[in-house]
Amino acid sequence: MSKSKFLNFSKKYPFLKKLYFTYNVYIRNFKFLKNGSQFQEDKFILQNFPEKFKGSYLDIGCFHPTRHNNTYSLYKKGWKGINIDMNPLSIELFNFCRSRDTNLNLAISNNNSEKTVYFLGDLNTQNTLDYNQLNYLKNHHNVKEEDILEKKIQTQNINSVLEKFNLKNIDFMNLDVEGHEIEILSTINFSKININFLCVEMINHNEDSIEKGKKIHSYLTENQYKVVKKFDFNYIYKKI
Repeated sequence: MSKSKFLNFSKKYPFLKKLYFTYNVYIRNFKFLKNGSQFQEDKFILQNFPEKFKGSYLDIGCFHPTRHNNTYSLYKKGWKGINIDMNPLSIELFNFCRSRDTNLNLAISNNNSEKTVYFLGDLNTQNTLDYNQLNYLKNHHNVKEEDILEKKIQTQNINSVLEKFNLKNIDFMNLDVEGHEIEILSTINFSKININFLCVEMINHNEDSIEKGKKIHSYLTENQYKVVKKFDFNYIYKKI
């Protein structure tokens, strides 16, 4: 039985859904309960704030509440924020174990429109709106055509979310949207919102992705940010 079929079946038996969520958060991903980040990005962020500081975060492309998550350790320290992902299952997991946060099932892009999402699974880190990123997955992650399901999805501009929740000051923003980062960043008006630290995933796998990375760096530099740490393909910028 697929995850989708199981979750539909479990609507009749709520205890099964709770069991599924418990397994996927606390049992299957037990090793991430101490340190959620993939490359210890969370430790670096926490080092830049006082021990008892309880800050705010915005995580776009949050994927999973504990596994490879750059805000989970912050959450355990008393921080709270907004987590956004276009996968409904991801947000259900966040609602299950991170109730202090605001968790939104949205696809964020540069405008409000209908776009194609290349969907690889109910709980897959590689679901993407970016066709160039899809080619990277085919060439480097053995993703086959039969693995890909194309879906139409309604996207939303991030500014509408920021305005709705009156977000003007964010201590840490995490952006991991599988090649779609510049489309989101380029719409943020940094004169209206203050973000202290910002972590962006940039995988430079071909000319198009390298060009996107240059645009991201240029845009953030223009808005008074500088790179203060690099963890593999994750770059952490700080407002200067």
